[in-house]
Amino acid sequence: MIMHAELHRKTVWELSAAIAASTLSPRELTDALLARVTAANTSNAFVTVCADEARRAADRLTEELTRGRRRGPLHGIPIAVKDLTDTAGVRTTYGSSLFRDHVPTVDADPVARLRAAGAIVLGKTNTHEFACGVTTTNPHYGATHNPWRHGYVPGGSSGGSGAAVGGGLVPLATGSDTGGSIRIPSALCGAVGLKPTHGRVSLRGTYPMAASCDHIGPIARSARDCALALNALAGFDPADPWSRRFPQEDFTRDLERPLRGRRIAVAPEFRPCPLAAGVDAALARACETLRALGAEIVPVTLPSSDEVLFAATLVLVETYTQHAQQFAAHPDAYGADVRVQLEFAKGFDATTLVQAQYARERVAQAVELVVTDRADALLQPTVPVEAPAIGAEFVELRGQAMPVTLVLAAYTLLHNLVRLPTIAVPAGLGDGGLPTSVQLTTAAGREALALNVAHQLEQALWPIEQRWRDLDRVAASSRA
Repeated sequence: MIMHAELHRKTVWELSAAIAASTLSPRELTDALLARVTAANTSNAFVTVCADEARRAADRLTEELTRGRRRGPLHGIPIAVKDLTDTAGVRTTYGSSLFRDHVPTVDADPVARLRAAGAIVLGKTNTHEFACGVTTTNPHYGATHNPWRHGYVPGGSSGGSGAAVGGGLVPLATGSDTGGSIRIPSALCGAVGLKPTHGRVSLRGTYPMAASCDHIGPIARSARDCALALNALAGFDPADPWSRRFPQEDFTRDLERPLRGRRIAVAPEFRPCPLAAGVDAALARACETLRALGAEIVPVTLPSSDEVLFAATLVLVETYTQHAQQFAAHPDAYGADVRVQLEFAKGFDATTLVQAQYARERVAQAVELVVTDRADALLQPTVPVEAPAIGAEFVELRGQAMPVTLVLAAYTLLHNLVRLPTIAVPAGLGDGGLPTSVQLTTAAGREALALNVAHQLEQALWPIEQRWRDLDRVAASSRA
């Protein structure tokens, strides 16, 4: 039996089993986590808490269980939704002052699917303004703090979701990822975050940043929980022009498959920026762990980081196009950092954009060949540093002062351009005592394989129980 004092540290898998066994009800779990949110939202992970709506949903789902109806593993599981994604009847700000009082009337497709699977929305999590940043230091709704160390960023733009999961407020949250916005917060907050194949999860109802690179996915405590969430989230949506048809599958099916015989690619020469020593060591540990699990490590070559950065011009211009009219009408409503991005993006001409599109295609083909012809998955660092302090504009890497924004997205942006499934896996503490992470990329549509490798690596490299012990120790030392 799970002790109620421990509920906030349990995985979706564990909580689901307790609900199925009738040792825990959805209402009991919802009340416990709402109390936790009230007591422990010092990180500013949530910008809106919908307690009454959550309790009503929990009562309905508890009553369904008494009638013998269980919708599946997410039945009665409280979740958080990034405040970039519409929730019917619940304020959704997109991280902007322009939408401070905006209340959608219809759920976004991913939210509707999660609710249909039995999930209970506890509230909305803070986001970088319009998802246009990697720190979740929001000028309108406040900075979100890293649950491992107050005063440090949780990453972004899904920083509220990363902090909520990493800090034990909810076991599962949604995020969006255009340049790393699921994986960066997962990395800095000690969570697992999955960016599925582009088109696997509908974008309908999520405020676009750059739709050709936008992805919706879960942030959770484990790869298994991400698989359970993806089972609910995935599905073709004819109302979303970016949605693609994939065969229906159970993403948990291969989690326990041994890695013997798997080929894992590494790209030692792909260094868009240097790695902090602790991250470099974590990457080496991940390689050794995969070898010990029976996988073969295969060195490969990727396109140059300069070509990747040039291709990313498309993200900037697509973002500006999304905001052009609104930005022209209300420039002062935007935070300073987002204004700088949008002003910069105005200056690109058509020739540059066409060249950037060609660069994107070259980059995409090269990465696809790696994960189809050379290897089963590609292993890289997720973020090259541990979490920087809130307000820091630069981070020092191997003697170089580099902009925080470029550093945090240096290794994640590639996989938005190529639109392949990529999962961030916790990799232990770095030299500064904060989480590090590695990411695994597979071929399009092969999320089950990415989840299999991630699950095996996570359990051997930095399992959940050890993460909680480390978090307690780090928190205690921070208070001392």
